[in-house]
Amino acid sequence: MRRGTALLGTLVMALGALALPLGAATAVTGGQALVVIVHPSRTDALGAQDLARIYLRTRRFWDDGSPIVPLNREPGSTEREAFSVRVFAAESAYLAGYWNAQYFHGVFPPTVLASSAAVKRYVATDRNAIGYIDASEVDLSVRVLLTLESGEPAEPPR
Repeated sequence: MRRGTALLGTLVMALGALALPLGAATAVTGGQALVVIVHPSRTDALGAQDLARIYLRTRRFWDDGSPIVPLNREPGSTEREAFSVRVFAAESAYLAGYWNAQYFHGVFPPTVLASSAAVKRYVATDRNAIGYIDASEVDLSVRVLLTLESGEPAEPPR
């Protein structure tokens, strides 16, 4: 447990040092609102810190004990870059070092899907999945858990 806490602390310090200036973050995120989506039957409530822990794979289970299945968009996609800036206050490329270290502990990054439609379809069919899409793509097949507005980046996870 201490090793994981120390590694998370190291990541937080690295992200803080590498965090983008506000102007750069706004350029990366554009003006779109992203929403974090879950299966309609999922009733859990999460904050931004919980979301960061889920996507860093330090929180791996829902409140009911089911494994969380986080879904990422492909590297370089507008949605993934906006998500990384809003949740981690850094571009997604800055997380590569974290995942390289985690690999040696048997922890793998979130599953990557190639489109928002794929993320939405997966979340709509798997009660344990969580993903993010552009707010304009939401329909009744998923439930919006959290809205990530553009603007100032979120604080790095603690």
